[in-house]
Amino acid sequence: MATKDIHRTQEEPINHGGAIDAAAQRYGIPANEWLDLSTGINPVAYPVSPIDDVYWQRLPLATELEQLKVAAKTYYDVPSVTQLVCAPGTQALIQNIPFWFRDQTDDHAIADVHITGPTYGEHERCWTRAGHHCHVHETAPKRRYTQLQDILSTSKPGSVIVLVNPNNPDGGLLAPDDVANLAQLALSRGCWLLIDEAFMDCRPDHSVCSRIDQMPNTIILRSVGKFFGLAGVRLGFAVMASELAGDLGRRIGPWAVPGPTIAVGTQALQDTHWQQETRARLTSDGLRLDHLIARHSKLEPAGGTDLFRYYDGTDCVRVADHLAQQGILIRLFDHDQNKARFGFPGTASQWDRLEKAMAGIVT
Repeated sequence: MATKDIHRTQEEPINHGGAIDAAAQRYGIPANEWLDLSTGINPVAYPVSPIDDVYWQRLPLATELEQLKVAAKTYYDVPSVTQLVCAPGTQALIQNIPFWFRDQTDDHAIADVHITGPTYGEHERCWTRAGHHCHVHETAPKRRYTQLQDILSTSKPGSVIVLVNPNNPDGGLLAPDDVANLAQLALSRGCWLLIDEAFMDCRPDHSVCSRIDQMPNTIILRSVGKFFGLAGVRLGFAVMASELAGDLGRRIGPWAVPGPTIAVGTQALQDTHWQQETRARLTSDGLRLDHLIARHSKLEPAGGTDLFRYYDGTDCVRVADHLAQQGILIRLFDHDQNKARFGFPGTASQWDRLEKAMAGIVT
């Protein structure tokens, strides 16, 4: 049988946070000795109860997936479970949606995709991989809403606008009424709006999931891994019009979310007491980190959320190297060497470790 040559494209890896293994190799410090502050993941994870063996031994049941959707419907304030798509992490949705989007048109059309940034690099990577034409618009948070209005006002039908809200890494946050206005403008122009709300859990009042009935051309992404500190369970959701959700769900396929993940996710989404306590703690931790950084460096606050902080200064690279030599990893950025992102320590000893390391910086 004849064989076809498979076309392979070479892609440079994106510089994400959490690369402890690479840092360990570079600095000669074993991976298990690092304090990883390079991500925006809650360091105090939701306490996972023992998981019954049955969840490991059989395929997930449809009724269990439905229970997860019911929990997500309440947590995200979505009008109907039919407007939810479950996936093994938001990243899986980011990778699938650009290809699924082409299948929504008879001619598998290529779209112009406008991404406001700097932001999470996988959005551009995945839309480009699917053959779409990507345009990244780097904008200060205060200008983002106006710029999106300008982009939508001149975009041709079928275009896609990607908004990360709150934005990663600068934390820029658009008000829900502004986002709703953008969704209506997109609808009137025959365009699509993709809103990545992966870091929205600390500001549920700013989510537009509850308004999805009025936004038929909008897709909203939500992540369980960040706020709940459960990145390893791989669980995310898309919120969208019911007909589209059903189609995307079939694209994702059956049993995409493992049984243990369904059990953990359902419990975490229903635990309102833990959620309220966690929001209060993270707000306090963010202020604590701001004060610590201000005492021991010349870095200035440049944004962030209640899951990470974003700082500006010509010392960013030097501070990052100083901390790395002591086994503490923070996030630097390819787009701007004068920016750094810090996650939060999770224990008293980790806070002390960061305080001592920062105190040793010669300013």
